[in-house]
Amino acid sequence: MGLLQDKFSKYDLPQQVMAKGVYPYFRCINSAQDTEVIMSGKKVLMFGSNSYMGLTNDPRIKEAAIEATRKYGTGCAGSRFLNGTLDIHVEFEKELAEFVGKEDAISFSTGFQVNLGTLSAAAGRGEYIICDERDHASIVDGRRLSFATCYKYKHNDMEALEK
Repeated sequence: MGLLQDKFSKYDLPQQVMAKGVYPYFRCINSAQDTEVIMSGKKVLMFGSNSYMGLTNDPRIKEAAIEATRKYGTGCAGSRFLNGTLDIHVEFEKELAEFVGKEDAISFSTGFQVNLGTLSAAAGRGEYIICDERDHASIVDGRRLSFATCYKYKHNDMEALEK
């Protein structure tokens, strides 16, 4: 067995944590996403959801999703940049721009994409980004794509930030 295979075969931290009943990953949810969900037959509070506004189970949203699936299928056939922009994307962005009083708007399907798209466009070579050392991976990747110089400070440490 090679060195890498040997190291992998001895790695058992996830199994140790699972045996203690505190492994937080890949827990199966057996209900709709909401403020409370069913996990292992028990109702539990959901604190980790990205459904900040509680719309994932809203009947109006579900019906709109069904209608959109009937018209467009289950997804785009490509990226928005090339051949994945649908008329509903354009309509939504026009309505969003009007709502916030701007000339135009762009929407992203995930928070990760927001950080990649905005940070890489907002800063560039010769500019600076100051960031917490524990920023989310999407912020780290957005910073890298910007080619700006990055200065990190210790997590939540305002003295380190001032320095």
